[in-house]
Amino acid sequence: MTEAKIFQFQPFSSFVSSTFWHKLAELKIDVDRLNDDRKPINGFYTNSDVIHCSLETDATSFNREFESRSNKYQSHGAIVNKNKIEDFKSCDKLELVKEEGKLIWEDITSGACLEKPSLLSRFFIFAFGDLKAFNYYYHFAYPCPSTPIFEKTDDSKIITDVLNPSQLEALTKVYFPLSSEQRSFFIITKNDADEFNYIKLSDKISATNKSENFADANLDEIYFCFSDPCPTVEYAGWPLRLFLVMLTHLCPNLREKTIKILSMRVKKSVSLETSVLFTIKLPPDDVDIHNVKWIGWEPNDQGKYIPRCASLANSMDPQKLAESGVYLNLKLMKWRLLPSLDLDKISKVKCLIFGAGTLGCSVARNLMAWGLQHISFLDSGHVSFSNPVRQSLFTYNDASKKKEKAKTAAARLKEIHPGIAATGYNIHIPMPGFTVGESLKKQATESLKTIEELIESHDVIFLLTDSRESRWLPTMLAAAHDKIVINAALGFDSYLVMRHGCNPSANEDAADGSTSSVIDGLKCIPGNKLGCYFCNDITAPGDSMKDRTLDQQCTVTRPAVSNIAGGLAVELLISLIQHPQRSMSPAYISINNHDVHTQIKSIPEGLLGIIPHSIRGSLSNFEHIHPATERFVQCVACSKKILDEYRNRGHEFLFQVFESSKCLEELSGISEMLNAQHEEILEFDESSDFEISE
Repeated sequence: MTEAKIFQFQPFSSFVSSTFWHKLAELKIDVDRLNDDRKPINGFYTNSDVIHCSLETDATSFNREFESRSNKYQSHGAIVNKNKIEDFKSCDKLELVKEEGKLIWEDITSGACLEKPSLLSRFFIFAFGDLKAFNYYYHFAYPCPSTPIFEKTDDSKIITDVLNPSQLEALTKVYFPLSSEQRSFFIITKNDADEFNYIKLSDKISATNKSENFADANLDEIYFCFSDPCPTVEYAGWPLRLFLVMLTHLCPNLREKTIKILSMRVKKSVSLETSVLFTIKLPPDDVDIHNVKWIGWEPNDQGKYIPRCASLANSMDPQKLAESGVYLNLKLMKWRLLPSLDLDKISKVKCLIFGAGTLGCSVARNLMAWGLQHISFLDSGHVSFSNPVRQSLFTYNDASKKKEKAKTAAARLKEIHPGIAATGYNIHIPMPGFTVGESLKKQATESLKTIEELIESHDVIFLLTDSRESRWLPTMLAAAHDKIVINAALGFDSYLVMRHGCNPSANEDAADGSTSSVIDGLKCIPGNKLGCYFCNDITAPGDSMKDRTLDQQCTVTRPAVSNIAGGLAVELLISLIQHPQRSMSPAYISINNHDVHTQIKSIPEGLLGIIPHSIRGSLSNFEHIHPATERFVQCVACSKKILDEYRNRGHEFLFQVFESSKCLEELSGISEMLNAQHEEILEFDESSDFEISE
């Protein structure tokens, strides 16, 4: 026998996988937000072929249930992740570990650790995550009381020096069939026949009748066992410390007695030959829990108790970094401002942009900022030298090479955010009144098919082209396929942004206003009753560029107009997507001019505010108005007659329209309406009874 000396424990060293920080950031942004309360987590350690006494955490640490793995043992932990670096720096870490100690002591005194022995292995993380810079500052702790002190009464011994081969084989047959929970801390008894029996802690120890625990027990036949993550023979791993504290408190009959501790260590997953036997004398007194100091903070590699920093910026895939950064602003909205914001609804929407010019670039940039993943451009133009200063997706180099606008805009979106699905189509839009000759008919037919397929495969259509006539075909096709349409048009210092009405039933008479209603002086127009861009016109679109000077052919506007209109167009779409009725969301308009501002304030709001039919703005007075109009039964683009004609005749009808837009006026009934009005005027003039004075 050697002289008794203080028994020492091998502290854990933490190993935090990068996946742990990724998951922490994800949960902080999406779930916890401003909540920095204590969160339970799991860690694990192993006793198989151990090189370092380490405790690991990874992405699975946040799972509610511990994922059982071969020779991996659960350690119960918690994390406090502060919102501000100032709170992280100023927090009392001694008080933190003391609070964790109270929870550990409660599990010991209540007997919870007897039913679930893994509760005797504990850890704690105190952290702050700089989510913008991908830096995570943290302290790691393994809480335990500073007293009592345990004595080592004999040298540690390799198990093969204590048990013969047959005894070791018998012990092996008992140990390996156990679950990881059963293996963590347990008791084994050995009889004279060299038979080993597994005993669960709760079967031998009572938290309520402490005086009966191990009364008159033959301690020579009892081994207190635990799965040990320590690789050295001289020391036992840190988990043993709380195990001995528990035995000292719950088993007064063991105090001042020497017990045998069997450190179970696995070699090559099949052998216990590296296990170690310790003989330890328990202290004479119970733990003075009211005066004990709780310790356990892990020093850094230099032995200092300062925070460690895990920086993931250099190790992360740049594309993953970009994705995290892109959606950070959106997810932060859900913390405090818009908890009900549904980002999944937004990200899944597929947008098709007609026109990759000033408006198209502005809209695309705002769509990306809202997290949309799928954006397509359709334009037949090329980048010119006048474009880059106004059109944010193009450069001087693009203009010098006369690159195609649609494809260049799509490529630029991918440069900005590699994770986005962006495609450009260099296609001319056939227009009413622009005759298609036989030599171009094949090309026009292919263009029509592509445009039809694109509209059918996208959810939202943005109409941002330069001319009125170029908007007719996508307006009509979008109505036929019941797509959300957002239209934007610019003047010199004015702009129009509007959503087209939806068309839920092809057989519904769009002029039937029976479902419109009046609420508090406001007329409510359901989404399926709202008009399109052409519903306010009584003429078919024609060649708007004919007989015009250069300043009339180009969209000459104050520079900010396009950015304002583009931003409003996207915000109108996002508001519509977040509304429960989506495209069926109603619009409201005042039915009189009295107290208009009060009536506007009474308009029902969606998640992001009111959802107007249209927004007309002017920079000359910095004002907005929100007119709303019902669908025109004789509209040349969205009326039932026009849509039925397209469905019945297809491309034959379209080429007729391209030949002459007058057929739209005749088919929709506008010509008949205008003729009737003209006849009424003539009839009134002929029957006039007014006298002419001489």
